Amino acid sequence: MSSLDHISLHSTTRSRAEILMDRLSLGLAAAMMLLGLRQWAIIVGLAAGPGGGFETMPQIWQLATMHLGVVDLIAAVGLWLRSSWGRVVWIVAAVSEVAMHSVFIGTFGANFVIVAFHAAALAAMLVTWIGVRRAAKANH
Repeated sequence: MSSLDHISLHSTTRSRAEILMDRLSLGLAAAMMLLGLRQWAIIVGLAAGPGGGFETMPQIWQLATMHLGVVDLIAAVGLWLRSSWGRVVWIVAAVSEVAMHSVFIGTFGANFVIVAFHAAALAAMLVTWIGVRRAAKANH
């Protein structure tokens, strides 16, 4: 009798939705890593932000840049690990950036590329999550 006899001989197969969720999470992790690093490039002076250099930005822009620099990178790690907290932090980051460029357009200006990216990513994640839930119900 070997030490592996207690392991089930049945392999667990993953649904297409689960595989898609993993790939979507990894892709979003890469995108959020780039967005977070862009914010840090602005903070350390390697790039100019929409409000100019970090030191000359209005305080509200500095706060938003620091917030996104931290939250985007934390979301990237969580999404890469495919953890539930990573998705939550990513939603917070995405919603806050969408709000910046749509609700507070007078303060932060319009950035429709970022808004469209986050809206499409949120929709894709929602549809994929629904697919994962349906596949889990079908298997039980």
